[in-house]
Amino acid sequence: MKRKIKINFSDFHKGFNPENSEYMNVLREKYDVEISDHPDYLIYSVFGTEYLKYDCVRIFYTGECVVPNFNECDYAIGFDRISFGDRYIRVPIYLLHSFKQDYLNILDRKEFTKEDLDKKEDFCSFVYSNCFAQDIRTTIFNKLSEYKQVSSGGRYLNNIGGAVKDKTEFQSKHKFSIAFENSSYRGYTTEKIVQSFSAYTIPIYYGDPDVVLDFNEKAFINCHDYKNLDEVVEKVKEIDQNDDLYLSMINENPIKDKKDLDAFKNFLYYIIDQDYSSAFRRPHSMYTESYDKMLKRHQFFEKYIYTNYKYAKNQITRLKTGTILTSKRTK
Repeated sequence: MKRKIKINFSDFHKGFNPENSEYMNVLREKYDVEISDHPDYLIYSVFGTEYLKYDCVRIFYTGECVVPNFNECDYAIGFDRISFGDRYIRVPIYLLHSFKQDYLNILDRKEFTKEDLDKKEDFCSFVYSNCFAQDIRTTIFNKLSEYKQVSSGGRYLNNIGGAVKDKTEFQSKHKFSIAFENSSYRGYTTEKIVQSFSAYTIPIYYGDPDVVLDFNEKAFINCHDYKNLDEVVEKVKEIDQNDDLYLSMINENPIKDKKDLDAFKNFLYYIIDQDYSSAFRRPHSMYTESYDKMLKRHQFFEKYIYTNYKYAKNQITRLKTGTILTSKRTK
């Protein structure tokens, strides 16, 4: 007989489906899980402040470059390489969701041969759809494009006639892949470098300055090792023009620090297997209560402003298109 738990989710990205999430899959292995508006446990992320409504055990998860606020959560799962008692665990996003398979793929890679290299059709891939990230992505794309064509298969800077459906298949046709995070921050290593390794390309990586704590520096081009991107481009040219050097790099074991694939699961089980009353960790004091009230006021005004902005924008559109009449009072 499984223990029954009530859980809810908030502030995840648009399109997030709790029922098909890794969180539910993991929890249902051990518990009878009910999604409830009055949960005992809340798992929340970075895309909002709805979590403030819930006075229960709060578990924060981020797949973005955001540091947990331990005044607001009891436990957190993130990117930072920090210790915080039993309240925190580092689980990079490449160990979760659909990205986990890419990580599993690189744990047991076959030898890459000269014949495999001869089958590579293209030079370098670039697959991004977020145009709001740091300009350094655009810069490396432009600089490498001066040497050879860089194939952009995402919606951003697309030059192949449309976005690709299978990123891994697309990347695998290329010798190199641009694996740039949307920002540079210690610990923030996402799926990008893992997907590049999984596709048997050499990643050109930028993001986490400490990425070599996780991945073998001999297996990829780490932009943090160079003074500027011009030096990076020269290194890419050198490897591109030397098959022996290319083969030696791509046959390096990408993994430097093998991760515990059950860490995420065990962390959630640890939280829930405690006596509920003793599972809370976030502080309660006159100062944290004031801070909480301040955040809730901010949440209210944020919603108020956004709602009125949407209304005003809609009214302006209707006025421009002639679908609304000006009231007599304003004439």
